[in-house]
Amino acid sequence: MEFRLANGSAITDEDIERECAEYESGSWEGSLVNLRVGRPRLSEVEANANLSFKCPKTGADLIERAAAACGMRKSEFLRSAAIEKAERILRSA
Repeated sequence: MEFRLANGSAITDEDIERECAEYESGSWEGSLVNLRVGRPRLSEVEANANLSFKCPKTGADLIERAAAACGMRKSEFLRSAAIEKAERILRSA
């Protein structure tokens, strides 16, 4: 079988087996790349925090339509709206 790689080249099952054998024998001359698994960070200076909540389907539909109207992804829209409201509340407190 042949697999297309992100750079446009192709690799076959035989290529994979050959490179595995070379790596295991210590003769492989390739390089390894550390890949970060998961969603990309929002900031280089602080870690992500995951928030989760449920809402009625009608609310979810409304949020999705509003995000689309703003040209934003739903997560980006929710993050922006929640931060904006939190800042507004804390300013007036």
